[in-house]
Amino acid sequence: MPASKPTIAISYYEDRGNPLKHQLFDRLRSWTDLRILHPETEHPDLAEMGFDFYHMAAWRHAALADLRRARKAEVPTLNSYHGAATTEDRLARCRTLRNEGVRVPPFEFGRAEQITLGPPVLVKPRHELGDGGHEFRVVYSGSLEFDGERFVERYVVPRRSYKIFGVGDQTRATRHIPPDGTPKEVETPRRFRELTAEIADLFDLGLFELDVVVHKGLYVIDVNPVVSLAGVDDAVDIYESLLREAVRSA
Repeated sequence: MPASKPTIAISYYEDRGNPLKHQLFDRLRSWTDLRILHPETEHPDLAEMGFDFYHMAAWRHAALADLRRARKAEVPTLNSYHGAATTEDRLARCRTLRNEGVRVPPFEFGRAEQITLGPPVLVKPRHELGDGGHEFRVVYSGSLEFDGERFVERYVVPRRSYKIFGVGDQTRATRHIPPDGTPKEVETPRRFRELTAEIADLFDLGLFELDVVVHKGLYVIDVNPVVSLAGVDDAVDIYESLLREAVRSA
């Protein structure tokens, strides 16, 4: 009798999204029983659904909640819930990075009258997955005006900006190349590899991407536990290899 295929659940969209991920899903179906879970719908009974592995491939509140359920039920995953949830909270993420000696732009959190950082600054909600979580405003001059509490960070004008992807023990880097801003893979220097390993350990993440800018030093702008891998030449190969090894080792 042939061995049964492992049952893998992935939070993503079946009919839209990143074409790279749909290519990945086609490959996974050759050696797994793949179940796609809608990332905007929570699955309270996830622990009873018989999954051998769970992967959060879409950055949505419901998918993050399902990651928490998977970890609580001891279903193997690529990323820890605690690490992913910490990256969702801009204040917690930046405090964690700063406390470990990773350079981030100066930041503060509070009401407008409490903020001492002067322009230029970026004004954002504290939580990425809250209402308007990806909206932000650049204030170049004048006083700050906003309702409630906001996360405010110094706007670092980038001489160069990169996406760095941590895919298990693999590291890849891309830059957006003018004039159309298409991401293109570039050489991954040792500092990028060291930074990726440091952040993987810090947040207990096996798959993630970093936004970094260089301006008189290297600043980490964002840590995201869901990856696009846009511009990475062997993206589907390394993504599938990571999942295959993680499932095999589970």
